Amino acid sequence: MKKREIKRICALLITTMFSFAAYAQDDYSDGSSEYTEDYSEYSDDGSVGGGGEEEVPDRYGRFVNLYPGCEDNEASEIYDAQKKKPGLILPIFPGGGEVEFSRYVFHHQQGLEVVDSVAAGKGPDGGDLQYLLRGTVLVRVTIDRCGKAVNPEIIKGVCEEYDTEALEIMSDLPIFKPGELDGIRVKVALTVPVYYTRKHPKPKRPEDEYYYEDYSY
Repeated sequence: MKKREIKRICALLITTMFSFAAYAQDDYSDGSSEYTEDYSEYSDDGSVGGGGEEEVPDRYGRFVNLYPGCEDNEASEIYDAQKKKPGLILPIFPGGGEVEFSRYVFHHQQGLEVVDSVAAGKGPDGGDLQYLLRGTVLVRVTIDRCGKAVNPEIIKGVCEEYDTEALEIMSDLPIFKPGELDGIRVKVALTVPVYYTRKHPKPKRPEDEYYYEDYSY
């Protein structure tokens, strides 16, 4: 093949490539192409509704706006999560399922210390050694069709202090994604354990002592 023909073919290929690039730029640069995807409605964490203008909600507020203005005032069947009815999709806790739910409950406990018994003279300094009341409070709480936690009740209690705290935690749960059955939102009753397992009271930290003569004014 002659050099002249080779140069002509190369020039034709280059011209074709530049023409295709210009066409592609015109097709996609203005966002008018059907293949253009708009990510403006997604926030940095992948959830819908960011847009860069509103603050990204914390992980416990994930389902707050799922059904805005929703009120579940009508009587309907309540499905028990423990009975595992075929096809029943359980409510989803915002932030990570059962593990995150357990972590949420734990971090909302106030560290109550109810003394169960005292061993005289068994402490580290010869003082009395206190043993705390330990146990698990079981609370039944219903997640309604709006994702709200309603009607918490004690199934198995430990003591008044622990039971009261467990009810308060269940009464103030964040909004869940509601349970579903055959594609329809339904009420689901959860049985939630609240653990009190500390054996001894936390040792009190000695208060810092300040000596004013150590400071110059």
